[in-house]
Amino acid sequence: MENNKLDSADINVTSASDNQASKDTNPKVKAELSPQAKRPPRPSSRKRRKASSWWVRLSILISWIAAGSAIAACYWLYMQLNQQQSIQQSIQQSTTAKIASLEARNKALQQNISQAINEPIARIQKLEQQQKDDTKAYAELSELKQKQQQLQQRVNLVAQRNPNHWMAAEAEYLARMASRKLWLEQDPQTATKLLQAADSRIEAMKDPALNPLRKALAHDIVTTRALKTTDITGATYAIDAVIEQIAFLPLNQVNTEISHDDSESQLSDSVDDWQSNLSKSVTEFLSGFITIRERTTDLEPLLPVEQQWYLIENVRHKLLQAQFALYNYDKKAYDNAISYAQRWTKQYFDTHHGQTQKVLSELDSLSKIDIEPLNTTQFKSTPLLQQLVNYGQMSQIEEPSL
Repeated sequence: MENNKLDSADINVTSASDNQASKDTNPKVKAELSPQAKRPPRPSSRKRRKASSWWVRLSILISWIAAGSAIAACYWLYMQLNQQQSIQQSIQQSTTAKIASLEARNKALQQNISQAINEPIARIQKLEQQQKDDTKAYAELSELKQKQQQLQQRVNLVAQRNPNHWMAAEAEYLARMASRKLWLEQDPQTATKLLQAADSRIEAMKDPALNPLRKALAHDIVTTRALKTTDITGATYAIDAVIEQIAFLPLNQVNTEISHDDSESQLSDSVDDWQSNLSKSVTEFLSGFITIRERTTDLEPLLPVEQQWYLIENVRHKLLQAQFALYNYDKKAYDNAISYAQRWTKQYFDTHHGQTQKVLSELDSLSKIDIEPLNTTQFKSTPLLQQLVNYGQMSQIEEPSL
């Protein structure tokens, strides 16, 4: 609207100026013109208006093009700014990530450096501690060497004072071994021999002051020799032999066949005795056609195969119980197991067979074994031998009562 008003004002200004010019140039026309003639002609005013509107439109188009280009330029600047901001953000993010990775690497490097520094320090400290321990151990070793030298000197002095000291120590060792053989292994025979060897060592010292010791040793030897022990090993092997024979024993089966005299029914070979042979044959046929026999004894049914196996295993089990009772010195359990084995052997096996009789005789000899544990006390010579070894002589004590 403002542009239109401006255009109309320009047109009026131009028309007015033209009219004024025309009046100034042509005075005749200027005088003759009436107030109506002062107005411009219509056709010329239209042409001027058309010319002015074209310029107005051109200016408007140019202004619109300038406005559009300005808007496009603003939009392009806006897009450039957004792109620049996104690039800056990506650059900032990548920079932050790189900084974080660099910090992590820096921390890892610091840790590795600290670890590389701490390991030599720890090794140095360990070596220092080891050196201190070695120094301490060397000091202790030197002290032990000094003590060992002092002890060796004392031993040499004792050996010089009493040359028979080593023989006394050997006798004490033999007595200690005899006590172990007697109380742990229940072997009085070996214990007796060891005590006799200890007595021979004391006798070789030829010292009358050791007569009480020899008397105590003699008492221990007599007491140990008088002990009666059971041959546990021999009895165990005997039971093993019986266990191996049980599976081959024949069972007790009743003979149901009744013997008859064949001499009466025996036929002769002579032809002349045909009549007697015929009568014998007829008599045997008639007597055997229907037979009725009477028995006064009880007939027990035969054991099935499964029960036979159970019988053999039960007998073996009782014999194994007897072995266990032997090692535990349990006389009651041993006698009970052997008694059951004897009873079942007589009841279920053939007692007329030679092998069964042999097993029964072995069980009878095993049942007569006397099982008695050793009731022993400490040897009377033990404290005297310890005094002799420790002090080189025996203190004045009373002789052991026999």
